[in-house]
Amino acid sequence: MNGQGCESPFTAFARHVWRPESANISLCSSEQGTTLIEVLVTLVLVTIGLAGMMAMQARGIQQNQSAYLRTQAITLANDMADRIRLNRQAGLTDDYALTLSQEATDFSAEAISDSSKKLAYSDLNGWLNWLSTILPEGDAEIKRAGQRIIIVIRWNARRDSGGLSSYQHEVDL
Repeated sequence: MNGQGCESPFTAFARHVWRPESANISLCSSEQGTTLIEVLVTLVLVTIGLAGMMAMQARGIQQNQSAYLRTQAITLANDMADRIRLNRQAGLTDDYALTLSQEATDFSAEAISDSSKKLAYSDLNGWLNWLSTILPEGDAEIKRAGQRIIIVIRWNARRDSGGLSSYQHEVDL
């Protein structure tokens, strides 16, 4: 026993183990119930920590999705830029011109006799199908300013920030 009339837990345990007839362990009366409060406080702190970790995980997933979609848009823009560079004549005559909301079916190359325009329409048809498959509500615009081709890709990033995202790629012919 210490000066306050309390027995240390070790002494109480030793007394209980060595003398089984005294089964009740007596501690100070001021220490009763504190473990329940400590457990509740710990539970609250752990819950707050886990909620914070879940929020960080959810935000990380959103950022990962955003980065993935942006990477897909960059890949699509680079692909079209390479196609236009390979068919330079059609690029300079605006055969690759594309406005927002145009569909792949608008670029049927079956009735076209000019080989460079036919290739441009075939490229646009396949590329727009790819764009609509990869990006959610993907749309694109291609315009020419002198020797420069500007490719703008837009998509719905509702999982990311709730609005439209876009990427602009410029290439010199």
